[in-house]
Amino acid sequence: MGNATIELSYALDTFYFLISGALVMWMAAGFAMLEAGLVRSKNTAEILLKNISLYSVACVMYLLVGYQIMYGAPLNAVIPGIDVLLPAEHSQQAVLDSGADAPYYAGHADFFFQVVFVATAMSIVSGAVAERMRLWSFLAFAVVMTGVIYPVQGFWHWGGGFLAQAGFADFAGSGVVHLAGATADLV
Repeated sequence: MGNATIELSYALDTFYFLISGALVMWMAAGFAMLEAGLVRSKNTAEILLKNISLYSVACVMYLLVGYQIMYGAPLNAVIPGIDVLLPAEHSQQAVLDSGADAPYYAGHADFFFQVVFVATAMSIVSGAVAERMRLWSFLAFAVVMTGVIYPVQGFWHWGGGFLAQAGFADFAGSGVVHLAGATADLV
């Protein structure tokens, strides 16, 4: 492949990550409106605050801890390790040297794409505990869920853990995202 083709592929793949992430961000607003419509009117403001807060907590915790757990150097197939804060950008030369297996997208775009799914998994929990859990208790759980629980489950598949080694196929993260949210709901 020529340099122009690689640059175009890199730009389009990065653009696709960003647009897809933005669409999932809009889904968070939809979850908030759904929850606001399902609760008593006196709890609507708290539900909306909870959804905005969970998104903020998810972004910070996934940046500080979660992304490193999910994509860091693993200790073994079940237990992830911790790596650098954010992924290094893929240089054009690294893409050229790697050939067909090269990641043709910006690492920071991948972070953005993943963080919106972390928040989505936590939104599933938010809907299940609407009017059943105090705000501060929910936010404390959001710290643990978005910083540790979801990233470990994501590592099992996307970080090269045992599910990836077993050949597990997941369409657009639906298995990981919904399994994390549903498991947290049950607990």
